[in-house]
Amino acid sequence: MNKFAAFQSFVAACEQGSFTAAAKKLGTSASTVTKTISRLEDELRVRLFNRTTRQLVLTEQGQELFERAQSILQDLADAELRIHAANKTVQGTVRIVVPNLFGRLSLVPALGEFFERYPDVNLQVHFSDRPTDLIESGFDLGVHTGQLEDSSTIRRLLTQGPVITAAAPSYLERHGTPKKPEDLLRHNCIHGRFGFEWTFKSEQEGRQRVRIAGNLAVYNGDALREAAVKGLGIVHSSWWALKDDLQSGRLIPVLEEYKTEGPPVSVIFPAGRHLPARVRAVVDYLVEITAQ
Repeated sequence: MNKFAAFQSFVAACEQGSFTAAAKKLGTSASTVTKTISRLEDELRVRLFNRTTRQLVLTEQGQELFERAQSILQDLADAELRIHAANKTVQGTVRIVVPNLFGRLSLVPALGEFFERYPDVNLQVHFSDRPTDLIESGFDLGVHTGQLEDSSTIRRLLTQGPVITAAAPSYLERHGTPKKPEDLLRHNCIHGRFGFEWTFKSEQEGRQRVRIAGNLAVYNGDALREAAVKGLGIVHSSWWALKDDLQSGRLIPVLEEYKTEGPPVSVIFPAGRHLPARVRAVVDYLVEITAQ
């Protein structure tokens, strides 16, 4: 039997003084309350009430159970109130895992304003460029680059933009500026997560792939952009990874009419879970800072 429902019916009957009044309080029928308490008595093998035509009188065992059951139900109600209050209050610890470059360029510079808004939130920020099982690793949420295949997580898109091909002014001064994708065959290209085949697209020629070559492979987004800024070669990377360097002029975009759409950047969190206010605040803030 449902012990919780049985205790609710029993305590309500004790407090209200009748099965009819208990049923009204619980939003059910008097017969349901009567049957529930009878089953509880059968299971416990004791009589809980001495019934008269006018009132219910607790037996000695009934009085003991009433005191304990009333305390248990009150503890549960208090716990529920505390949990609801905590979920509505933006406070507590949030564990998040982000790609190295995203964390350094987008998240960390924006944390000052976040903590001004939410001074009672503690962030534990972990950096990893590898896919992470949020539940197994104990993270509340993460930032993911690329398509999402795991059905156990929910995705909220942060940003998606073109793949940018770029180089430092010093490199272009020494080696010239490529005008078409095939011109890259004569350039030193720094390859990383996009591999040796770079994809381009134009209205006239459609989609085309160019197999590039170069003397440097870098499999870290931050180090890749740093190598490009130092003039070591041409890079092919997501726009958000290069945006600060493009805005400052440290990198110059090339082959802009041939650029393609880049991989999506999303915030992900476990499916089927109610997000506490503190986690929701972080999700909303990530959406805000990536929309700028």
